[in-house]
Order: sequence, then C-alpha cells, then structure tokens
Amino acid sequence: MNPVIVQAIREKRRLRFIYSDKPRLVEPQCYGIGNKGTELLRGHQIAGGVQREPLFDVSKITKLVLLDEIFTKPGPNYSKNDSAMKTIYCQL
Repeated sequence: MNPVIVQAIREKRRLRFIYSDKPRLVEPQCYGIGNKGTELLRGHQIAGGVQREPLFDVSKITKLVLLDEIFTKPGPNYSKNDSAMKTIYCQL
C-alpha cells in the first residue's frame, strides 16, 4: 500500500506523476486492488491524458509527488465502492 496515495485521498490533495511517459495531474478518488490483483488508482485527471477518470496501474506510476493543491469534491462520474476494485484501501 502506498502511503502517499492514501494521504492524498484522505486530505483531498492533488497528485503529480509520470504515467505512460506523460506527466499527469490527478485528483485521487479511490485506491485499492483490482479484480486481477493489480494495485489501482482511480483519479479525476486534470492534465496529461484524454480520459477524465481513468484507472492507473500503480506499479507503472513514477515520480509520484503529493501536492499542496487541495480539491473539494470528487470528479463528476465518481461513485463510491468502485466496481473495478475487489479490495479498497481508501476512497473519498
């Protein structure tokens, strides 16, 4: 379990990281283990990709930085208890 991701969700702080060779700016929504056993992060993507609320494979995230930028609400399509995850570590 990644404590930076957990802290970001609990404190509603944005994350910056590299994923698929692109810098991303993300408001983390839900973090846990997917149905295939992969550690996943669902995030509302502010910059860096086309999808607004993609699932990120945590093992492919590099240069993870917890920002001081706060967000106040989940992304528009957020739903609690993300069905893509069999185990949820932390969620909004």
